[in-house]
Amino acid sequence: MPKSPITSRTAPDVAAIVTAELLGLPTGRTVRHDNAAHIFLDHVDGLAQWLHATGGYTTRRDAGPGVVLWTLITHTELRADGTATPILVHAPALAIDLAPDELLEARA
Repeated sequence: MPKSPITSRTAPDVAAIVTAELLGLPTGRTVRHDNAAHIFLDHVDGLAQWLHATGGYTTRRDAGPGVVLWTLITHTELRADGTATPILVHAPALAIDLAPDELLEARA
């Protein structure tokens, strides 16, 4: 992997987009909140791609009648100073949808 251009001064949302571009990962709406980046995808398959590339763990929460929200909690690669930017990748799904096995296995 090429050397990351992310520094400790890089905004969280920018750090997440750079990480996605370097690793060829899907993105959607991306915002910064509480020193973390939140990426909103339209399908849980994108979460599996992020999990394979960056590691982390998943959560699954009710999000309304018959809907759940899957979240992958991960981070950018470590910088030279040992810090990383937290990234939370979210995707809604129907509660009856089968989630990819790797998301189930990575549940917190």
